[in-house]
Amino acid sequence: MALNEEQQAQLLQHLNGELSPAEASGVAQFLKEDAEARAFLRGVAEQAVVVADVERLAQHREPAKVVRPVFSPVKWAVAAAIILVLAGSFLFTVQSVNQGHTAEVIAIHGPNQHLGADGVTRPELAPGAMLRVGEKLRTLSSRSWVRLKLNEGSYVMLTGRSSLRMIRDESHRAFLLRYGNLWATISTPEGAKPFSVLTETARINTSNAQFDIETKFQEISVVSVDSGSVTTERLSDGSQVEVAADHQTIISMSQRRALAARRQPEPVNQWNCKMLSSPEAVFGKWLAPNANNAVRLNATPLLIGKNKTIYAANFSVRSSGSPPVMIEKGSRFRIRLTTKTADPVYVGITTKKHRGGFFGKYTEKVEGDQLGQAGKTRVIEVPVSDFVPLDKSLSPSSVGTELTDIWVVSPKESAELEIHKVEFVAREVGQ
Repeated sequence: MALNEEQQAQLLQHLNGELSPAEASGVAQFLKEDAEARAFLRGVAEQAVVVADVERLAQHREPAKVVRPVFSPVKWAVAAAIILVLAGSFLFTVQSVNQGHTAEVIAIHGPNQHLGADGVTRPELAPGAMLRVGEKLRTLSSRSWVRLKLNEGSYVMLTGRSSLRMIRDESHRAFLLRYGNLWATISTPEGAKPFSVLTETARINTSNAQFDIETKFQEISVVSVDSGSVTTERLSDGSQVEVAADHQTIISMSQRRALAARRQPEPVNQWNCKMLSSPEAVFGKWLAPNANNAVRLNATPLLIGKNKTIYAANFSVRSSGSPPVMIEKGSRFRIRLTTKTADPVYVGITTKKHRGGFFGKYTEKVEGDQLGQAGKTRVIEVPVSDFVPLDKSLSPSSVGTELTDIWVVSPKESAELEIHKVEFVAREVGQ
């Protein structure tokens, strides 16, 4: 894309030393990333050489009218050298990206998006593909996950709606978790760099640990450690805390909340999302209350593939402030919702091992009499025994695992799906 006049003027000011340090740094980065900008300065450098030659010749003959540039020819003449330095820096950056740490995709489920280091969308990742420094992986729906292998003994899994980029770090194998859920089992071989995850609120470092992170845009990061230990640093003030096995910490940008590691609470067997008191626990669009429902969360459209959109709402157990929730035989989900069509809706759950890592995802289709009359608010109950695994390698039952989140999906925009209440109900006495 051709440079506009403002960009050209800023590049020339950069050569003339008229920019602030912050502006100069921004322009230098722009030159590294934009081939058109480098080509523009290369042309300026060539003109500078011509101007300098004209001035030198003019000193040995009759004065002549020479159109002189606004900027000093001496400064213009160094443009070529500057371009060479910047070009070299750009090439070094590219080489560093290619030589950085990598991650191999070993398992996937559901839609994902792969963005190259240049920002260009690439084919969806598949088992055997390599993710390299600068590249980004996005899992696009609540039912998605991608498992990555870093080395023998180290694995990372991205689940749900999440965004992960491999970043360059001189001292760590580093990742940027923009939002979503990351599960990691890290075992660092002798001589290898330790592992690091950067979120909007924190940096998490470890050499040996099994842990998971849930983070949202510029809000909070929840770090839970099942074995080993991790060091967490809050970016807003640099405070740090060591999180040992069976402990967790909640990191927000606000410094009013002390950064501390606390033992993970014992699991309970029931849960109420309490959406109004824990809005950070939900994904969807809030609607104004009406005569029928004080709480109205509209399912949000998600593009999960070419010409394919679903409408989803998601509810996190951990972000709601609840202790872990144990799934028992006879338990059930109770959801109050409204849908304006007779089309089915899908309820799904994510589970984890008790005091362990990611276990799997399960789903159930709800239709017909369970949904009642279109347009009317209805309470549906879905026993845990009705859910089926999304992956054939999973146990057919989620009983004995911990619930981490619930999602409700409609494939049709016309359904105008609204969720009013979400509960996990304990088994009845005697079951």
